[in-house]
Amino acid sequence: MNGIANVGGGVGVDVGMGGGDANVDLGGGGAVGGIHDGRIGGGTVGETEAENRATVSVGMAVTLGALTMTFAAVLLAYAIVRAQAPAWPPPGERGPPSAWPWPIAATVVVLAGSVAMFMAERQRRPQRTLAGTVGPSARLTRALIGAAAAGGTFIVIQTTAWIWLTRAGFRPDSGIVASVIYALTMFHALHALAALVALTPLLIRAARRRPIPRSALTAVSSFWHLVTIVWIVVFLAVFVA
Repeated sequence: MNGIANVGGGVGVDVGMGGGDANVDLGGGGAVGGIHDGRIGGGTVGETEAENRATVSVGMAVTLGALTMTFAAVLLAYAIVRAQAPAWPPPGERGPPSAWPWPIAATVVVLAGSVAMFMAERQRRPQRTLAGTVGPSARLTRALIGAAAAGGTFIVIQTTAWIWLTRAGFRPDSGIVASVIYALTMFHALHALAALVALTPLLIRAARRRPIPRSALTAVSSFWHLVTIVWIVVFLAVFVA
């Protein structure tokens, strides 16, 4: 009998035993360590990563949609208040002190942050060992640092402006104009802070030369750009119109 033992996926040993043929396959169809045809735990690495990207994409789409509707509702409320007022500022109220350097500086900084995030997305490098990740290149790290610096500077500018306005006698309870300005800018600043917090883990991974999931970078970048767009709308609606 001729016996062929297949161990670990295709290694054959022929043993002559005087007649007949036998095939012995150990390891489950040429599999080693439970890996069947490139599949681990019932799914390939690529399929698992694709599922993760799809989950992150759906979650981020829902989050961005909810935030967009929330900002739209806040801006709509501001538009209604302003439309119903006989004049703007309303009679008996004064507008904010001359604070043009503040919104202009904040606008420049927030745009710089979005540019940095855009550059970070362009530095994505797929890894050979794990599909769906981006390599922490030096350019990617610098772009993420630039975005983080811009986000931090934006929050500092906003906080400094609130302190300056309060000391100038323009407090949240000073009237409708003051309450609107504080409400819109603080609500937006909270989301800018959230974007900065979401960016921090990616920045740490890049600094440690660890791969960054492509889906995570795309999600954070999308959130960051939404925060930028909303600030542009707030800037035009409150400080220009």
